[in-house]
Amino acid sequence: MIKKAVSLALSVAMVVALTVSTNTMTLADDKKSELQAQKEQAQQELEAIQQQIKENEANKANAEELKEQYEQQTEVITNQIGLLQQSIAQVEQDINTKQLEIEGKQKEVDIKQAEYDERWAGFKDRLGAMQMLNDGGSIALLSSASSLYQLLTFAESLEQISSKDKEICQQIEAERQELEAQRTDLENAKAELESQQAELQNQNNQLDSKKSELQVSIQQQDQTISEADAAAAVLEAEEEQARKNLDAAAAQLDAYLNSQVDKYSDAALTCSLNFGPALPTYKYISCVFGTGGHRGTDFAAPGGTEIYAVADGIVTDATYHYSWGNYVQIYHGKDDEGNTYSTLYAHMISTPIVSAGQTVTKGQVIGYVGSTGYSTGNHLHLEMKINGVLVNAANWIPH
Repeated sequence: MIKKAVSLALSVAMVVALTVSTNTMTLADDKKSELQAQKEQAQQELEAIQQQIKENEANKANAEELKEQYEQQTEVITNQIGLLQQSIAQVEQDINTKQLEIEGKQKEVDIKQAEYDERWAGFKDRLGAMQMLNDGGSIALLSSASSLYQLLTFAESLEQISSKDKEICQQIEAERQELEAQRTDLENAKAELESQQAELQNQNNQLDSKKSELQVSIQQQDQTISEADAAAAVLEAEEEQARKNLDAAAAQLDAYLNSQVDKYSDAALTCSLNFGPALPTYKYISCVFGTGGHRGTDFAAPGGTEIYAVADGIVTDATYHYSWGNYVQIYHGKDDEGNTYSTLYAHMISTPIVSAGQTVTKGQVIGYVGSTGYSTGNHLHLEMKINGVLVNAANWIPH
């Protein structure tokens, strides 16, 4: 009877202990999830601001590029306007020259016309004088002729005078018409130059208009650049605050990870400090500890490369984190002076092949190199802590 009671009591105690243990693990997992969510949110906020910064910088760079293009186009157009204005000035000078030539030719025409008019007037005067000869003019002379010779001679004389005057007038008129034709050619040439001048001026006006449009575009890009500069200052402050928020969230998660290690701090584990390599081989170190706030050392290696525990220990975490991806954390115990050591292996290609609470030995495979989480290529992200404080793993672990 007593044995049954003791057995029952032990069974109840075990159930209670198991229940408490399960509840404790559940609470720990909930806390971890909460902290991870907080850090993830802070990370997303930071990344969102950084994305805005990139877009703002891209907008500014684009505006600066457009401004440079517009300025180059403006310079080309300004040079073209200068050449056009020279051409317009030359054409205007040619037009003035043609005008002077036209005026000169008109004077020649006027002189020739005056000469013609004078000759014609003389011709008419001579005819009038001849008509008035001998009692009333040529009719009287003809009627007073006493012989055929006199009559024929008189008619021939009149014909000679008339023909000569007519010939001279025709010559003068022909010269005048030639001068008129030359003047017309000059006027046509001037009209062509004026048409050319108008076309050049039209091109000049179009270039002036294009230049004005470019000036407006340059001013718009200047405005965009100024706005980008103002936005950059605001985003810089927001980024700084977001980094602080992320650091605070990361510190809380670190505290949780350290608390996971603390659970095993009473385990009889002695760290000999004889650490082994975490990888059988790697290509190169892609990022060193402390660079830009980097928490660990990154070893670039082909995907699927085995990852080793660097020393004996107990797995305190083996799960997924948005930044680390699939990762494992191992507590390695205390050295002779009581300092505690732990390591973390991140970005594994798949779910870790070890689990929390499992004992591992130095050189044991705990997972494989990948690029999960916040990663841009296959590599092992290795962290090391002494007494819960991050240190440069490369100073302790051979590589």
